[in-house]
Amino acid sequence: MCCIWLVLFTALFSAAKIPFVRGQSSDNLIGNEPGLDYQKLLAKLEILDTKITRVETASKEQFSLLESKLDRIFKQVETTGWSVQLVQKDVEYVRKEIQQFKNYTREQFNSLSGSATIIQSLLLEGQPKPKGESYPVKDESPLHGINPFDNKAYDSCDVIEKTSSEIVKLLPEPGFGTPFSVLCDQKYDNGGWIVIQNRFNGSVDFYRGWKEYRNGFGNLNGEFWLGLDKLHTLTYAAPYELHVLLDDFENRTVVAKYSRFAVGSENESYALTKLGEYSGTAGDGLSYHRDVKFSTMDMNNDLAGNNGATDWTGAWWYRRGHHSNLNGQYLRGAVDYTKYHGKGMTWNPFRGYDYSLKGSRMMIKRIVK
Repeated sequence: MCCIWLVLFTALFSAAKIPFVRGQSSDNLIGNEPGLDYQKLLAKLEILDTKITRVETASKEQFSLLESKLDRIFKQVETTGWSVQLVQKDVEYVRKEIQQFKNYTREQFNSLSGSATIIQSLLLEGQPKPKGESYPVKDESPLHGINPFDNKAYDSCDVIEKTSSEIVKLLPEPGFGTPFSVLCDQKYDNGGWIVIQNRFNGSVDFYRGWKEYRNGFGNLNGEFWLGLDKLHTLTYAAPYELHVLLDDFENRTVVAKYSRFAVGSENESYALTKLGEYSGTAGDGLSYHRDVKFSTMDMNNDLAGNNGATDWTGAWWYRRGHHSNLNGQYLRGAVDYTKYHGKGMTWNPFRGYDYSLKGSRMMIKRIVK
C-alpha cells in the first residue's frame, strides 16, 4: 500500500509542475508533439484511489466473514467431540478459502499499482522534454495470475455438462445480481439439480437464527442450507420443481416430489408461495405448509399463539404444528416422546413425529418447456 500511495503522490506532484496557461492548448506547450488530457489522467488517479479503498474495505469484510466461520467451527469442536474429524476438514477448507482470498487481494493491489504507474508515465510523457532527452520504454508485459473467484456463471445447473456433481457459480438472471456458489447434482434423475439442503451426519448445527437462514450456512462439500435469499432469486427467475430425498437408519430411501416450488422475498418472510402437486413414496409432508411464512428461533412468523421454531427446535414453514421439520435436531432414529416429540429431523408421513431421520436432501430443478 505504501508503494501505491508513493506512486500516486509522485504522479500528482509531477502533474502539479506542468505549466497551464488559460486558452493555450497542450500542443503549444510541448511543441509539435501530441498533448495529453491531464485532467482526465488525474481523474483516473482518483478512480484508482477509490478502487484501492474498495478493495481494502472488501478485504476487511471478507476476512471478518471467514474469521466468523472459524469461530463457529471451533465452537463445534468444543461442544461436539464425536465429530472432531469432520470439523477439522471444515477448518482446513476455510483456511484454503482464506489463502485464496489473500492471493486474490494481492493480485488486485498489484493490478491497481500497475495502472497507477502507467498513468504516471503518461503524465511525464506529456511534459516538455529537454532537447536530446529520451524516456524509458514502458513495460507492456501482461499481468499474471488467476482470480480464484472469477469463474464462469451459469443461469442454472441444467445447462452444465452432466458428467459429475460439482460446485459451480450461478447467476439466475444474467446482468442482475451477484453470482453465488451451488452444488449441482448431476447423478440423480438425469442431473441438473440444485441442492438447497443437505443433511446426513449431524456435523452442522441447524438450530440457527434468521440471518443465517437468509444467507445460508454450512459447507457445500458437506452439510449445508443454501439460503432463503438464493432460493427466492432462483425460483422467481424461472419455474422450478422440488424433490426431497429421505433416508432412515434402517437403510430405507424414499422421495417426495412436488411439481412446482417457489419461495417469496424477505418482505414476504420467505413464504412458501408455490408448491405443486405431490407424488412419490415418502408421503406428502409439505402441502400442509403451503403459503406459510418461514420462522427461526429469533423470527417468529407462526400463527398467533404459536412459536414453531422454538417449540420444535428448528427453522421451517411452521403452521400450527408441522407435518415436516427437516431442519430440526439431528437425533439419530427413534426418540423419547416425552423429551423430543416432533423436535427431530422429521417427515411425519414417513416415520412420524418421534423418529429423527438419517438423511435429508432437498433439490430443485428448472422446468424447461
